[in-house]
Amino acid sequence: MELQKIIMGQYMLLNGNPTLKKISADTGIQLTRVFRLFNGSTMKLSEFQIFQQKVKEQMGLTDTLEAIAFECSMKLNPQAIKEIEIYLNRKMALWNLKQVTTEKSKTANESAA
Repeated sequence: MELQKIIMGQYMLLNGNPTLKKISADTGIQLTRVFRLFNGSTMKLSEFQIFQQKVKEQMGLTDTLEAIAFECSMKLNPQAIKEIEIYLNRKMALWNLKQVTTEKSKTANESAA
């Protein structure tokens, strides 16, 4: 369910919070189903893939990260794979630090108010 919320949030952000009707037209998912998805119904795999593809298109990504990672794991030597893994872990560590800082700022601002 967490992945569903993330992908739907990304979709809404990248598309400027479109109406349910526009989402339905863009994704090809029936309007009533879009309504249910945005009200907590669990996505089918095919629906998740549609939203995921639309997000990637909006971001300008041609290859999926997963596909590139798989190809790297099949073709690159172990040292190169380890370097990529270290780089990605650093990126995630930085992102996590930024999240903690943002949360602390929000808490401080709420306490001051």
